[in-house]
Amino acid sequence: MPDYNLETYRQQIKSPEVIAKTIEDLNLQDRFSLEGLAKKIDLETIKDTQMISIKMVDEDPELAAKIVNQLGKNFISFVTDLAQERAAKTFSYVEKQMEIEKDKYEEALLELKELLSEPRGAQELELELKSSYEQITQYKSNLNDLEIKRDALEKAIQESKAYSSNRGSMIVKPNLGESFNISFDDTNKVLAVDLADTLGRIESTKEQIANLQDHIEEIQVEYQDKKYQEDVVRQKVDIAKKTYEAFVKKYEELRVAETAKIGELSISIVSSAYPPTVPVGPRKALNLAIATVLGLMIGVFVTFFKAYWESSGEDRQLKDGVEIGN
Repeated sequence: MPDYNLETYRQQIKSPEVIAKTIEDLNLQDRFSLEGLAKKIDLETIKDTQMISIKMVDEDPELAAKIVNQLGKNFISFVTDLAQERAAKTFSYVEKQMEIEKDKYEEALLELKELLSEPRGAQELELELKSSYEQITQYKSNLNDLEIKRDALEKAIQESKAYSSNRGSMIVKPNLGESFNISFDDTNKVLAVDLADTLGRIESTKEQIANLQDHIEEIQVEYQDKKYQEDVVRQKVDIAKKTYEAFVKKYEELRVAETAKIGELSISIVSSAYPPTVPVGPRKALNLAIATVLGLMIGVFVTFFKAYWESSGEDRQLKDGVEIGN
């Protein structure tokens, strides 16, 4: 749809195409030329409105009214033809470009599909990273339990040394909840074995945590790289999609504009021209009044000029007489 302002429309009303079409429609080729008719047309924009008044002064009021009315109709048709011509010129380009953008969009979608189908994609790495975090949390929890057990065993060993080996037997309950009877003589040995096992498991767990932390760091680097690649391709897909949709929208607008009568949709004739009942000219009373005023002014000027001329002549004669007498 053309977006013209009021001044643009005003200039187009007296365009050669509109004037020529009006002359042709009314068979005025023998009476008016393009310039001649254009000079007779008077355009006036009505203040604080979106309306244009078209006027024409001619000796034949009936013909003037016909010309003005036909000029308005031809102007509306001219705007429609101009919009349709403009739409037709860009329609072919938009149609071709729309197919190009469609291919680009499909290529971007295919690229994204291939990237997502690759092994160890961003989503898979994200799940693996989540699983590794859960695993390292479990390892740290186990390490905490083992360290508590280690502290308990070390304390039990210290306390067992305070008893004599001939005091019978005692019940030892390790941190894991198992219970068994041992003699004082064997207590230190059992606790020492359990402590050594616990210490070994602590070291093993720490090593597993360290290895898992390294693995998590590797996954994070790989995940960020994959995520960046996917983001770039997704952005490419999004841009291609928006561009394609924009051309589709423009294509539909142009398809409608090619068939729509834009002039009739955007411009309407508020009132047709009618021949005036009273001639706009010549204004006899005004002309007579002006002539009377001008005549009086000229008469007064002539009277004053005559009086001045006569008085100037008498002065010259008197001066000449005085010179002769001397």
